[in-house]
Amino acid sequence: MGRRADDMTAPGAKSAGTRPRDASMSLLNNIFAQPLEPGYERAAQRRRNESEDPHARSKNRFSPALVIGMLALGLLLTVAALQAQGQAGIASAEREGLIERIRSQESQTERLQDTVDELQAEINELEDVELRKTAEGQRVREELQRLQQAAGTLPVSGPGVSVILDDAENPEAAERPDMARVLDVDLRNVVNGLWLAGAEAISINGQRLTALSAIRIADNVIHVQNQPMRPPYHVKAIGDSQTLPHEFNEGPGGDMLRVAASYDVESFVRAEESLVLPAASMDLLYAKHPREAS
Repeated sequence: MGRRADDMTAPGAKSAGTRPRDASMSLLNNIFAQPLEPGYERAAQRRRNESEDPHARSKNRFSPALVIGMLALGLLLTVAALQAQGQAGIASAEREGLIERIRSQESQTERLQDTVDELQAEINELEDVELRKTAEGQRVREELQRLQQAAGTLPVSGPGVSVILDDAENPEAAERPDMARVLDVDLRNVVNGLWLAGAEAISINGQRLTALSAIRIADNVIHVQNQPMRPPYHVKAIGDSQTLPHEFNEGPGGDMLRVAASYDVESFVRAEESLVLPAASMDLLYAKHPREAS
């Protein structure tokens, strides 16, 4: 009734052909217990320790190579800034020197022009004295004065009108800075409007206009008779002071002033009872007979 003796094992004894249960699971247990190889585990642990250590983070962030690179970059930027500042100073000094030379040349030109005007006045006076001595000379004198007045080579005086034009008070703040300044075309339109209104002689800032006069702009500077002008521009015209201002305002000259006023260009028209216009400084070209030219 009992079990066979060879099938029975004593309590606590192990069977010779059987593997223990926990030994067969040792490989899986090791895999789950240690998923990383020991070397990788130590490296990961070291990185975790360094990330938790602020001194280690600062050391990694500011490595010697990075510090040297930043210092070199700062040095280069400093040197570049100093060089740029030095070049700007040199350019400014050169510009001031050029401006001073231009002003000196302009002053010298004005002095020479005054001398020329004085000498021309002496010549005109001597001519007038000599021509008055005879009847034929008197006739020539009157004809010469008529021609000189038409050519603009003779000073004239009388009633007329003055037109003043000036740039806007702050051209750079205007919507169109280029249009907020007096242009050469503005002066030409004013001059043409005055001729059309009946002007007999015209000058701009003391420069008498003739049939050969040019009004142009170069480098944002208006030139009249090749002389640079600065605002405000005083345009004076000899003519009937009663009708000339009205005719000018109602003509194309007045229309131009109203258009310029829309860009804040300042202008003023005034009748004058007495104006004096100087003679024009010009070199006249005379025609010659072909035989004389050869």
